[in-house]
Amino acid sequence: MAQAIKISDFIKKTGLPKNAKFVGYVVHLSDSDEFLSLYDESPDASGFVWAKIPDLAHVFDSFYKAENFVKIYGKDSVVALLFDLGDTYSLHLP
Repeated sequence: MAQAIKISDFIKKTGLPKNAKFVGYVVHLSDSDEFLSLYDESPDASGFVWAKIPDLAHVFDSFYKAENFVKIYGKDSVVALLFDLGDTYSLHLP
């Protein structure tokens, strides 16, 4: 698994524009290009909703919470960093 990173360092390293606003950590399915949108955190939860649109992505408030979901869900899910560039979104793997 990837490690949590400092967002300001990541922006500098990747050359994102200065107006890039970090939205948060999201879970992405790379094969189908979908984002985790809704899920039930209760122990007996059985359903997940996935969306094609970044606007509908569930935003985790920490890398570790997103990573915990990925560990539980498995498959091709990954933690990604979502940035708002004003007129579009930019998705990056840590």
